Amino acid sequence: MVSMRLADLLNDDILNLNADAILLRAAEQMAAAACESAPVFMDDRFLGIFAPATCWTMLLSPVHQRQPVTRYLVKSLRRLPLEATITPESAGGCAFIVGIDTDGAYAGHVATADLAKAMEASGGGAADLASMILDCLPVGVLAIDTAGILTLVNATAEEILQRHRNKLVGQPIKAVVPKSHLDEALLADDIRMGTLTMGGQVIMTAHNPIRHGGVACGAVSVFQRMEKFEDIAAELESMKDLAAELNAIFENSYDGIYITDGDGYTLRVNKAYERITGLKRDGLISRNMKDIVKNGLISESLTFKIKKSGVPMTITQKIQGAKEILVSGVPIFNESGKLSRVITSVRDMTELNNIRTQLEKSKELASRYEEELNQLRSSQNEAPDFVCNSKRMTATIELALRVAKVDSTVLIQGESGVGKEIIANLIHQHSPRAKTGSFIKINCSAIPSDLLESELFGYEEGAFTGARKRGKPGMFELAHNGTLFLDEIGTISLELQVKLLRVIQFSEIMPLGGVETRKVNIRLLAATSKNLEELMREKKFREDLYYRLKVVPIRVPPLRKRQDDIFPLIVFYLDKFNQKYQLAKKVSSEATDALTHYAWPGNVRELVNLVERLVVTTPDDVIHARDLPASIISPDPFCQTLPEPGGEPLNTLLDRMEREILVRAFRELKTTRKVGEHLKISQSAVMRKVKKHRLQFKRGWDANSI
Repeated sequence: MVSMRLADLLNDDILNLNADAILLRAAEQMAAAACESAPVFMDDRFLGIFAPATCWTMLLSPVHQRQPVTRYLVKSLRRLPLEATITPESAGGCAFIVGIDTDGAYAGHVATADLAKAMEASGGGAADLASMILDCLPVGVLAIDTAGILTLVNATAEEILQRHRNKLVGQPIKAVVPKSHLDEALLADDIRMGTLTMGGQVIMTAHNPIRHGGVACGAVSVFQRMEKFEDIAAELESMKDLAAELNAIFENSYDGIYITDGDGYTLRVNKAYERITGLKRDGLISRNMKDIVKNGLISESLTFKIKKSGVPMTITQKIQGAKEILVSGVPIFNESGKLSRVITSVRDMTELNNIRTQLEKSKELASRYEEELNQLRSSQNEAPDFVCNSKRMTATIELALRVAKVDSTVLIQGESGVGKEIIANLIHQHSPRAKTGSFIKINCSAIPSDLLESELFGYEEGAFTGARKRGKPGMFELAHNGTLFLDEIGTISLELQVKLLRVIQFSEIMPLGGVETRKVNIRLLAATSKNLEELMREKKFREDLYYRLKVVPIRVPPLRKRQDDIFPLIVFYLDKFNQKYQLAKKVSSEATDALTHYAWPGNVRELVNLVERLVVTTPDDVIHARDLPASIISPDPFCQTLPEPGGEPLNTLLDRMEREILVRAFRELKTTRKVGEHLKISQSAVMRKVKKHRLQFKRGWDANSI
């Protein structure tokens, strides 16, 4: 067995490659140096061995040609000390042996084939060398003599045939591969290609006669699994399609694209760049950006600005000193962090100015559409029983229309008579639930608390005395897939609040007398004229229920704070009651002025009732100021009218009225002394009432200040 010292086998005169070299350039350098393999380094650190023969299919692909050479290093390496003794078995199946010095650094390498040649030159037999070479081939090799008897089988052939060579050599080729035509090659003049199926595998074969002195002395077959070629062909086709797709995208981009390498040399230019700049790609490809600027084709180079900064940039360039373009560039770095490409996109400033002009026209058009849309909304808002003209009420309606599209719980707040139910109905009518379910409403203050639960949740047969035999569905079930509106939610008991909270959280109810829960799919709207926050402080309303209800709060402004709506409302209801009673009443200008400046403590409800009363009670066709109630013609500056009863206790109404009188007095008179004199009570009594109602001075006395 021949053996040698590894240090004696290494080749010192070897080409070294940098890690940032691309595949194609590395292969070209090695071809120029007549080098079959080369070590690859990054900052003096050995990374591996590159051999072009191991990746020839990649060299055919434009996509792979531009990739770093580090992606194609030989993986089968064996590292040994320089003083190691080498035999033919030392490679251990690896393609290369790498010699390392005492510091563990790369000192050289030798290929398995070169190792065999060196050992042959040092006394190794030709048979050993041939056997080693054949066993290293990635294809199967069979040889026969003139009698068709196998004389040679390499390692790959053993793997494909799944039999050891000792059991194959000496056997007739037809006994080993019945469908083989290798024996026919003995009579052939040149190589014969073909395929055969063996063990369920398709094998590609190449048969060639072996001649000595012009006489056939045998034949050799080289073969490989077809799937290997199919995989390579499929990969090549895939790469070809990808390259074609990327090229089509590049060439058909509306924006101009200009690509340079890290040193500023032009690599590619698309058709759009030629169209925008008027410069032809033939005069740009392979030229450095410095030369292009120097020749006056462009005013300045974005590539070198990006190379210096390392970040994306945008500048304005002039083409041949005339046309102005907008150029945006992006740097591309390789795996080692070095700048490898600069991609710039180009757009004509003339086109941008046109786009800006079009944008201005679009904004103007959008403004006109918005105006028309507002008019349309206004016409929709003027549907029966709904009039809106003021900005505050318009904003409230727009909010209601926005939340109508979703299923969020809405809490509608406002004084009695402002139209909370109308807002709730509007939300339902403009929601998807208007097509799938009903709008069910219930006034919680109008039903005794002991009956309200059965109205909401329903009851089973025999749940209580007087119950229907077959039970009764509650409002929650009737509103399934629709909307349930709970008016005056602030009046329900604490016990019922707990059950309502469970419905909101789990979307299920338990009827009175029932034993199983029922799922309900409802959208809940609630309304109140009470101050729920004050009720929470008084422990009369649950805090968790309050925040569950107040997902989207909507506050309906009182009529006195939207005076622009008063006259349209008067006209609307005057016309409505004229039609109802077949009359033709009108309102004089003096009466209209008095009605417009009235505070309307009862809000829209008071206005509707008053208009109907005036229509049916006034003797003339024109309603004059003298026909109006005295409270409207000569209102008290501090207390115009009493609030309308709404199912609240008398003490609550009196407290609210007292609070309102104090607030109005303070707004007018400012000091406790003057308020006491006006109300005919002592200054100390005024202070006690201020403390009782928790009033504070915040830029003016406010009834909501605490």
